[in-house]
Amino acid sequence: MAQTTPRDLHVDTLLTNVSIAQYNAPSRYIARQIAPEITVKKQSDIYTVYDQSHWFRNEARVRAPGTKSQRGGWSVTNTNTYYAKRVSYGHEIADEERDNSDAPFNMDSEATAFVTDKVMMHHEVAWATTNFTTGIWGADRTGAASGGDFVYWSDYGGSSPLTDIDTYADNIDARIANDPNTLVIGKQVWQKVKRHPDVIDLIKYTQRGQLTLDLFASLIEIPKVLVGRAIYTTSAEGTAEASVSYTRIWGKHALLAYVAERPSLMTPSAAYTFTWGRVPNSPLYIKRMREEDREVDVFEANSYFDFKVTAARAGEFLNGAVA
Repeated sequence: MAQTTPRDLHVDTLLTNVSIAQYNAPSRYIARQIAPEITVKKQSDIYTVYDQSHWFRNEARVRAPGTKSQRGGWSVTNTNTYYAKRVSYGHEIADEERDNSDAPFNMDSEATAFVTDKVMMHHEVAWATTNFTTGIWGADRTGAASGGDFVYWSDYGGSSPLTDIDTYADNIDARIANDPNTLVIGKQVWQKVKRHPDVIDLIKYTQRGQLTLDLFASLIEIPKVLVGRAIYTTSAEGTAEASVSYTRIWGKHALLAYVAERPSLMTPSAAYTFTWGRVPNSPLYIKRMREEDREVDVFEANSYFDFKVTAARAGEFLNGAVA
């Protein structure tokens, strides 16, 4: 006798209360925390750098009655420029797609999230590629199994990450009279450091059995520890999903730096991001446009920015902190 099955009695439809999308959460992007944002009125301009040595030269003298004081001044460099390039990305929604869509799709909010992420990812990749590398900062230190400036922190028997950080932090203070307040490390570096015996030994008597970023920051006396966790792919569109490869943006490196808490006059910082405020209070803004002849809505994310290393002496780069 013929029998119906559950499949015969149900026609599959899209679930309206769940969908799955993988992407970098906004909190995983850290570039703008390394280079504080300065909103500028023009797309390009010159920024002033005070020549450092004048402020550290011991020139005051004992003054005899009736004589003039020892006098002097300082110099500035007005040749440093920025140009806030426009970075954009758009997504089109055709009228046929909109009219034919069902739950759980929310095409407008999905388009906004998609284009916003593309611009944020561009900033992150560009900053890491340009500045999270050798030849940029006051000094480069190379990790190695042996023969380098320091032993790979992933070598638990031979390395001393806490001592290394102290040493390189002191180097920065000796150059700029400011202790570094920011440590930037790739996710792979954090995975090794948080299990390092030297670190574990320091916290084993604390009330917290697990090493958090805040606890680690207090151990190394660096107020802000940023972990670069974002990933991206260079696999071409159309590559089978199972064959797409992904890369960690921040790699296995580290950067110690002094970063201004907020931009202001005569405030040094390892780096700044110059953002053209073409749209007030919107360093990244979304445009929604209608192309009637094509019957499509366009969602476009835009940002004008240029990041600059404004005080190379304020940083030390650790190339290959872990193997």
